[in-house]
Amino acid sequence: MCSASVKHIPDNIQSSISKLKVGSIDSNTSNISFILASAVAAKHNKQIDIERITVYLQAQRNQQNFYYSLLDIKKTFENFNISVEAKKNASPFDMLKLTNEILIGIDQQDQLFALVGSSQEYVYLIYGIMNRKALICPLKKSLFIQNFTTNKFLILR
Repeated sequence: MCSASVKHIPDNIQSSISKLKVGSIDSNTSNISFILASAVAAKHNKQIDIERITVYLQAQRNQQNFYYSLLDIKKTFENFNISVEAKKNASPFDMLKLTNEILIGIDQQDQLFALVGSSQEYVYLIYGIMNRKALICPLKKSLFIQNFTTNKFLILR
């Protein structure tokens, strides 16, 4: 789904995420924790402990690979004193106008993603971690508009 190479990812996004301390990412919960911490680091250059997020999420659910809803994600951010607004039925065009906010959503394959920035041509989505590095997907804005027609998402301010 990515439509450009990593060389198109802005340095500020890459450098903020590279500062995160990554422990073992061995479950869906820890992968989601990484996405959440990466989103905050990329957008606000603020570090959140990935392990603390994982512990909090696991306390919410007893099964290790249980599906997390956007409500679970919202509660997690609120637990870390990060302002979150739940939205419904906004157009992808509205989402592209976000400047200082982070958009958290679930794609058509039920994968959590964080939209952490955009340029004139691309949006930058964090999908998780691979080989202890963030999986950042530069996606053409036109593809984002066509494919990310979710009607529920979170906006972090």
